[in-house]
Amino acid sequence: MSKYYRFILAILVIVSILIALVVGSTPISLVKVIQGNHDTWQLIINYRLPRILVAVISGALIGISGLLLQSVLRNQLVDTSILGIMNGSQFLLIAFLVFFPNLLSSNVLLGSFAGLVLTAIWFVVLPKHQPPLRLILLGIATAMTFQALTNITSEGLGVPLPSLSTVTWPQVMQLIMVTIIGWILIIFIWPNLKYFALPSRQVKLLGISEEKTIWFVLLAIGLWTGALTSLIGIVFFLGAILPEIARFMSPKQKSQHLLWPTALWGSLLLLNADTIARTVLAPKELPTSAILLAISGPLFALMLIKGGHHDRH
Repeated sequence: MSKYYRFILAILVIVSILIALVVGSTPISLVKVIQGNHDTWQLIINYRLPRILVAVISGALIGISGLLLQSVLRNQLVDTSILGIMNGSQFLLIAFLVFFPNLLSSNVLLGSFAGLVLTAIWFVVLPKHQPPLRLILLGIATAMTFQALTNITSEGLGVPLPSLSTVTWPQVMQLIMVTIIGWILIIFIWPNLKYFALPSRQVKLLGISEEKTIWFVLLAIGLWTGALTSLIGIVFFLGAILPEIARFMSPKQKSQHLLWPTALWGSLLLLNADTIARTVLAPKELPTSAILLAISGPLFALMLIKGGHHDRH
């Protein structure tokens, strides 16, 4: 059943990609595609395809980042947006671009560096072993602070916020590069991730360096989060929701086995949210993050309510 489930998700992602290629403010005729119409193919290659690839990769990385973060922190209610890492990365990126505007063409690599720095600072400064809800409240306070600073900087200095509508092929290549580097970090500590299903004290008795594993995971997540934020902006709650959807569909699976379903759900939701955002009021384009928030906000509230019920029982 698990194989069929992943296969169905993969097929849905492929179908969504095909739909995203042909719909939008400028509908694409399949006849012109088959006939090799030059303008049609230029539209697909230069505008639609880079945007679709970024949506697919970004959605997958948001889900994977959420799943890994929840595993190593042993808290199923967190993600990089809730902990303020996304907002902090965006603010640092904008600050870098204000002082070094000549680096705009390398904004994805610069964003990944900002995410790396912010995540390292977050892990060092944050008090360890926080209760789940306290950790969430600290994260939300951090996110609100960085969001306010971002808005002030963006509005005051006229720095545009990122959008999928401006994605280019060089940015796609930078995102792929950062994705590979992050995966190399995860591969180093992959065998140790299964031990995070055990209590921290028991992991130490087994001789596993828990802190080293957490560092590698956070560095990868920081790289990915900074790069994603530089392209799509802030996506609230999605990283917390995607692992929960995967767990709901496969309740008996361990976290490591939920990696692919979580990634596929992320690609599916972000890609279709972006397609809706650019077609529902075409030629006007809605923010993709707003469409996702309309979906993920209520779902996250349900997660908190569900968690509250479990705590009382």
